[in-house]
Amino acid sequence: MNTLTPGQAAAALIKTFQLKGVEIGSTTEESGKGAVGLPVWLWVKNQGDSLAWGPYEKSATLGGVTVTATARVANVAYSMGDGQTVICANPGTVYLEGNGNTDSPTCGYRYATMSPSNGAQPYTITATSNWEVSWTATGGASGAVGTTTQGQTQARIGELQAVIVRR
Repeated sequence: MNTLTPGQAAAALIKTFQLKGVEIGSTTEESGKGAVGLPVWLWVKNQGDSLAWGPYEKSATLGGVTVTATARVANVAYSMGDGQTVICANPGTVYLEGNGNTDSPTCGYRYATMSPSNGAQPYTITATSNWEVSWTATGGASGAVGTTTQGQTQARIGELQAVIVRR
């Protein structure tokens, strides 16, 4: 039998995790469009899925060591496609129509410029989930490691202009 250290057993167990990226919810999702200066709410649509948000726990005996590892998302870093990043330490708040033009109370952004080709081409929003995986093993050994997963969506951001007509 091949004997492993607690750390080796934990690493082997964690390699079997099939964590996945979040599905991004946003106010631009339904129409695929938004406008410069308007609030964009961001949230995790699949936060109820333990493989996408956590906690995800798994135990095994490997190389004579029983180990348990638990993975949780610590935060989500949204790369907004325009060079800016928003880091949210929670799954965000789902936008409801009655919220109007208000900023998200938990996770949001406002674009300062139109997406490429005067808004005709979309920005790609990439959500990087930063996972914390803690583990314990027989004999009292423990540790923690980090890993990441990603999800993407797109948003075209145009510009609204007011035209004043005098009669």
